[in-house]
Amino acid sequence: MNDVVVKVNNLGKQFKIYSSPWGRALEWATWGKKTYHKDFGALHGISFEVKKGECLGIIGPNGAGKSTLLKILTRSLYPTTGTFQISGNVLSLLELGTGFNWELTGRQNIYRSSQLLGFPKLFVSERIQNIQEFADIGDFFDRPIKIYSSGMYIRLAFAMFVSLQPEVLVVDEGLAVGDIFFQQKCYKRLEDLIRQGTTLILVTHDITVVSQFCNSAMVLDHGYCIFHGDPITAIRKFFALQKGSLTPPLVFGETTKGLVSDQGSVPYKNHGSGFRWPSQEAFLSLSTVLAEGLGAAECTAIALCDKENNPCQVFQMGQDAFFYYEFLILEDIQVPIGGLTIVNDKNIFVHGKNTLQHALEVPPHVPKGTRLRFRQKVTLDVGPGEYTFVLGLATIDPIDYRHAKDMSLEALTQRITRVLSIGRAGHFVVTPCRDCMALPHHGLCNLPGQCDMMILLSFA
Repeated sequence: MNDVVVKVNNLGKQFKIYSSPWGRALEWATWGKKTYHKDFGALHGISFEVKKGECLGIIGPNGAGKSTLLKILTRSLYPTTGTFQISGNVLSLLELGTGFNWELTGRQNIYRSSQLLGFPKLFVSERIQNIQEFADIGDFFDRPIKIYSSGMYIRLAFAMFVSLQPEVLVVDEGLAVGDIFFQQKCYKRLEDLIRQGTTLILVTHDITVVSQFCNSAMVLDHGYCIFHGDPITAIRKFFALQKGSLTPPLVFGETTKGLVSDQGSVPYKNHGSGFRWPSQEAFLSLSTVLAEGLGAAECTAIALCDKENNPCQVFQMGQDAFFYYEFLILEDIQVPIGGLTIVNDKNIFVHGKNTLQHALEVPPHVPKGTRLRFRQKVTLDVGPGEYTFVLGLATIDPIDYRHAKDMSLEALTQRITRVLSIGRAGHFVVTPCRDCMALPHHGLCNLPGQCDMMILLSFA
């Protein structure tokens, strides 16, 4: 039995770009003997298959050709080369609510738009109650949509699309709709559709959606498919692609006095034999970081690695991440404090810790010209999602550092001087643990704890 629903073979798309509106007319007037356009290749030789009940994720940078591909699959555009076949009815969430009549009510628009999409009135009537309940806009369902808020409009359109049970559903960033509760309902409905056999093709910038929903993923760049396969590998390819466009990191040649060298470290005694500084290709670009400080230091290196010291931006739940960062000291400071803060996509501070909290042994004084290198290991016992991190350098009097554990948080905060803060230092993704039998935890993070059970036998 052939359960391939979408089959694309060597698909290509070229656009003619004219430098002025008259170019097309002049080209037509000369019967094509003179060319007034430049060819732009939006897609090149794209081939793939998607089976019934599968979800294909399509990711890539802006301008990669993702939306062009979806418009061809929904027949909004025609391909220049290649062919494609789709079995069954196709609904597209490329532009939610396109074609709605502003004078008609929500209910009337559902009937009208569904019939234009080829669904019989009786078919829609059997589902109109579900659509109304899913949209959850109350009495506005029977009022003209010209008085809707933008959120109501989107709710109505999405409710219609996901309630018509298409055989193929094409989504282009259409999941970021409504409030958080409505988004959760949308994701739940998509899961139900996939279980019922709907084939989903999804373009998104939300990497966590790709890792949790998709059976396979495709990475596009400049119209070419550079990878098609396992979603986690695709996400890694995507981040590698982004990193490849960055400028190379600084070259470090000095050995800082009494601290760290490129070959290893000679740090304070609690570091033991020290830590291995990553290779040059591991370092992130500093061109987009947001630095705020007193002018006493500058950040000169940032790297994020896995336990093998390889550059990494995609981790599974519970894996260890190693954050490396370096500061060049421009003015003498007292005891240095290096710190790391992790923030999720909702701008919630998930984790923050510094060398003082780790009880690191540090020098009482750092002279101008020194390079301070830090490594922080964090076990990512957090929920799947996309995260950013912030780095910082502070300083404190040596006596206060020694007695920090005896101070109140308020008193300690007053004694710390913030030297430099590095916002937008980098980002990473945490994916579900695919090798685990079950999720190690639910929710935002894994909190230490214990569970006990008591059994009371009934003798009745």
